[in-house]
Amino acid sequence: MDIDNLFVRYHDTQSKGNPVLLLHGLGGSIESWLKNISAISAEELRVIVLDLPGFGLSDKPKINYTINFYTIFIAKFIKSLKIDSCLSIVGCSLGGQIAAEIAIKYPTLSSKLVLISPAGAPPYSFKGTYALRKYIGVTRARSVQEVKEALSVVDNNNIINNNYAQDFYHKLSTPGAKEAFISALKGSADASRLSKRLDRIQANTLLIWGKNDQIIPVKYIEPFIKMKNCRIILIENSGHVPFINKPQLFNKIVTDFIKE
Repeated sequence: MDIDNLFVRYHDTQSKGNPVLLLHGLGGSIESWLKNISAISAEELRVIVLDLPGFGLSDKPKINYTINFYTIFIAKFIKSLKIDSCLSIVGCSLGGQIAAEIAIKYPTLSSKLVLISPAGAPPYSFKGTYALRKYIGVTRARSVQEVKEALSVVDNNNIINNNYAQDFYHKLSTPGAKEAFISALKGSADASRLSKRLDRIQANTLLIWGKNDQIIPVKYIEPFIKMKNCRIILIENSGHVPFINKPQLFNKIVTDFIKE
């Protein structure tokens, strides 16, 4: 799809039912959701997933990948799909931060929100954990094995296989990918914190956090507890990506919430 002369790769199951938009995290792509797309679609839901600009096989222009840029871009992406029924937005980490900002800035675009270990919640004083710094080091990886080692901190169950690591390495090797990765990381860190604006989210919200998350520790869940329209689920034995760690449980929790 071409939006403002910027091409993005996306997939639309075009199945019957209300639409669900999946937004991946930093360094992710459509492939991040391979354990979820078919399962969610099978529940009579239309699943839409894309490579965010700067990631995957989407364009990677030399721009500042700020949260404001992503928020406006995704709003245009949603409108271009001419969605006329209740939209649910599911976002992980960076994608969760973007999803929350969309819900704040464009309250009529979505009716339900699923945030997975969202970025933008920790205070400015948060300088990153050891695991996050190791993950960021993936931009310096010179082999598939080094990519796999960097990605291991995201998943405490060691399920990052060689095929996924090879695909990640290939996408990160495309022109502009590493620069976009660093720019998006900076854009996320510099953006206004969500904690003091969560009360502006009108959509019914589900927050999912892996209890063993080493990237964004679960202690940063506190601001969401005060949200009146937010349900919170902690998933045991799961790290930063419960939709990969515990896909069957994740898919059921999310589809039940969306169809409720």
